[in-house]
Parts: sequence; structure tokens; C-alpha cells
Amino acid sequence: MTDEMITKPTIETVLERISAFENRFVSRFEQFEKQVADRFDRVDERFAKVDERFAKVDERFDKVGERFDRIDNEIDRVASVAHSTKAEMLTLRADFRELRAQLREVLPVPQAS
Repeated sequence: MTDEMITKPTIETVLERISAFENRFVSRFEQFEKQVADRFDRVDERFAKVDERFAKVDERFDKVGERFDRIDNEIDRVASVAHSTKAEMLTLRADFRELRAQLREVLPVPQAS
């Protein structure tokens, strides 16, 4: 009978083992949760850095957009000057034709000798 008591675990021993297992499980689970939380914190930090970079890129795109707006305005001004210059040139050509006609009336035509 003494051998049976040594070799067979009693209910208390089984409960102690279950309790020890539970404690180990809880400890490991807490470690796991801590590691997961640490990784999420690192991921959050990385996302924050990515957000900062995107914010900088957005600022740069805004500056590029402003530059394009200024370039568009300059192109419109140049086009306006070109159109007005073209109109002035057409007027100048017409004036030269009129002047040539008036000069032909006033000046004698050279004779071929």
C-alpha cells in the first residue's frame, strides 16, 4: 500500500500540477502579450514616420502646384504679349504698304537705261 501512495499522485498533487501549469501558461501568455504590444508600438512608430514622410511629400506637391500655377500665369502673359505683338506687326505691315503706295505716288519711277 505504501508503494501505491508513492507512485500514484493524489488529487492534491494533480491540482498542484494543474495550478503550476496555469501559472506557467499565464506567465507565458503575459510575455506574449508584452511582445505583441511592443511590436505594435514599433509598428505604430513606423506608421508615424511614414505619415510624416507623406506630409512632407504633400507639402512638396503643394509647392509644385503653386509653381505650376505661376508658370501657367507667365505662359498666359507671354501668349498675350505674343498675340498683341502679332496684331501690332499686322498693323505695321499694313502701314508699310500704305507708305509704299504713298511713296510710289510722290517719287518718280526710276527709268531703265
